[in-house]
Amino acid sequence: MWKELVRVLDALTEAYSQLLKIAGAKRGVLVTVQLEKLEKLLEVEKTVIDRIHKLEDERRSVLLQLCKSEKSLLPEMSMKEVTEHSPTPYKVKLAELHEKLGELVKEAGQKSEENEFLIKSALGAVHYHLNRIGNSTVEPAYGQKGQEIVTRHKNFDFEA
Repeated sequence: MWKELVRVLDALTEAYSQLLKIAGAKRGVLVTVQLEKLEKLLEVEKTVIDRIHKLEDERRSVLLQLCKSEKSLLPEMSMKEVTEHSPTPYKVKLAELHEKLGELVKEAGQKSEENEFLIKSALGAVHYHLNRIGNSTVEPAYGQKGQEIVTRHKNFDFEA
């Protein structure tokens, strides 16, 4: 079972490394607004995220099986505590994988926040230009729920 846990954590580490590479590529694509490349990256990202979800389920399953077979392990233990109770040949490898995985997850979260900011900025720019093209104006008052009131003018007559 311990060997299986090492394998799953190693696969998770690899998957998060791939996710970080995709996040870096996504940042470049977002900055240059290359929507076709972004679409392809999002498809690849989805497959990696699906793989991470499956590996996480596998990790939980392995840990539950270990808890059943090892009386010293409890389901509410942290991974650090599980590592301390692991057999000697696995302690170092589990500790390394846990630390590396923690760093990768943290870094992936930061990259995700950075890309989210870029996406919101790009959408704001698109919204601004659409309003400019449509000759829209924002009223000086707010709506009932605190939203802006936007007045749009009819610029084209599509009746033929």
